[in-house]
Amino acid sequence: MKKYLSCVILIIACIVCAMIFYVNAKTVDTDVPEVESSESESSSTITEPVENERVIEFTDSGTILSEYFCNSRLRIEWNSVKYEGEGSLYISAELYLDSPSGIGKDCTGVFTIYGQKADFSVSQSSEPKILLCASSIEIAEFKNGTTVDMSGSINLEFIGDGGVSMSGLEVNGKIYQNASQKMPESALLKLEHISQFPALPSGDEITSLAMVLRYLKYNVNAPDLCDLYLDKGPVGFTDFYKANVGNPRDTYNSYGCLAPVIVNSAKKFISANGGTHKAYDYSGYTADELYRQVSVGTPVIVWLCDDFDSTPSISRIWVVDGKTLYLKSNMACMVLIGYDYTKGTVTLANPAGNTFTLEMSAFEKGYADMGSYAVLVK
Repeated sequence: MKKYLSCVILIIACIVCAMIFYVNAKTVDTDVPEVESSESESSSTITEPVENERVIEFTDSGTILSEYFCNSRLRIEWNSVKYEGEGSLYISAELYLDSPSGIGKDCTGVFTIYGQKADFSVSQSSEPKILLCASSIEIAEFKNGTTVDMSGSINLEFIGDGGVSMSGLEVNGKIYQNASQKMPESALLKLEHISQFPALPSGDEITSLAMVLRYLKYNVNAPDLCDLYLDKGPVGFTDFYKANVGNPRDTYNSYGCLAPVIVNSAKKFISANGGTHKAYDYSGYTADELYRQVSVGTPVIVWLCDDFDSTPSISRIWVVDGKTLYLKSNMACMVLIGYDYTKGTVTLANPAGNTFTLEMSAFEKGYADMGSYAVLVK
């Protein structure tokens, strides 16, 4: 009997020990993560993606200047950037007023980049250089060869030398953006120089066109081009955007014309002579874009202040069809045929003189002072 009792006690003890071991084993399982889950978390930590820095594919910057009026001008400082692997071009720009007298009263204006407008207001200030507005845009799906227009205006009266006044200033410019653009450091075109004298003492614009047409292998001379294809009008009653003010054959009673008139003359001549070239008003483009045109073999007709050591003043004022026209002193038309970034120079064919070399900075200032007017025939 005792033997059987001992066996029963032994069996009960074994059962109790087994139950205790089972309970302890379950407790451990709930506190320790499964091996598979632990490995998964470790793998996730190691392979977590790290954001790469953006690599610049293309960057550019520059300055756009308004005409110089009443000792004042508007100035746009801009820069652009495109990143590798992205389709957008990012442009930021600031609009400044450079005026020795500053701003005498509160005023407003508009700053526009690629159609995106930003209105601004500015308080009176005696500072000679005033930041009017800053703006930035993103051009999605950017394509190489895009032209970006920028403009700014301020509603403020400016008083210049001799009491000449301007009711507001405007700046308009165009920048050519090409991420794959690779320009040579220098270029020089072989263009035959033509003098405007003696036949056209006031005909530097039409003579510059004659030089370009001759470069393109047209049989042309400047006096015939003037007589047959240049629109002209009487002094004081003619808009120099529409016709030459006076006749270039006159020494004293002729005051020239601006880019649209020369474009029209080129179109009429090419059409009448069975040509295939086209004329373009390239006004407003930065000097770097003019150099790019020269680098691909295209001379550029430009309007400059030919007194490169000074800034132009207002020499004549006319009101034509309700529009006030301001004629600047020392206005001259020439042909840009070369540039050299290394030397910092440009080469110009001057119909009133000779072909000569000029410092790039002086050229760019004279080009801006006269309003950044330019013409291409290509």
